[in-house]
Amino acid sequence: MASSTEIHCVTDLPRRTAIRQLLQSIAVLVIAPASACTVLAGESCVDTASESLRTSLNYSGVSADPSKSCAGCGFYTRDEAKQGCGNCVIMSGQVDETGYCDSWATRGG
Repeated sequence: MASSTEIHCVTDLPRRTAIRQLLQSIAVLVIAPASACTVLAGESCVDTASESLRTSLNYSGVSADPSKSCAGCGFYTRDEAKQGCGNCVIMSGQVDETGYCDSWATRGG
């Protein structure tokens, strides 16, 4: 009976290896797009030097309410040189025009 168990264990090894490789491949397919998004986010309008300020003001690159995006904020000025970006007085730097933070204020007429 011992040899039968040994043969059984040996035949399971390739299956385990195949399953492990499959799971690793799936993990790569899941993680790679997330990493790509991080790289793209790094290429956005956001200045990483102001990360702590952005965090404290709950800045988001995309507003949950499109009517309250940076483009409609009184502190925002569009940057004609960089499409989709602008300068924010509160953030002391560039922000995405689709973004939002807790300091959002309606643009005065």
